[in-house]
Amino acid sequence: MTDPITAAQTTADLHTLPTGRLTRYDGAAHVFLDDINGLVQWLDATGGYTTCRPAGPGLVRWTLITHTEPRGDGTATPILVHSLALACELVPDELTTAAA
Repeated sequence: MTDPITAAQTTADLHTLPTGRLTRYDGAAHVFLDDINGLVQWLDATGGYTTCRPAGPGLVRWTLITHTEPRGDGTATPILVHSLALACELVPDELTTAAA
């Protein structure tokens, strides 16, 4: 079984993507970014869809749900890429277009 952090880091390295902090939870890799524009980079490179949820007073958490490229056996590792933003902040159109 592939370690989710290793799989996410390999994907990031392959596509020159920002990683911020990486952690694993429930079989998936979680990437925490400090810049919402990094989500667009991940979306462009790996596809997926986005969600936006409240994260505290005046804050929202954007999450990209994606995965690694399929391995030879057809499996892929789920990757969730997160970034905080102000609720009133304009976000890139790509993120709202990819919203679930």
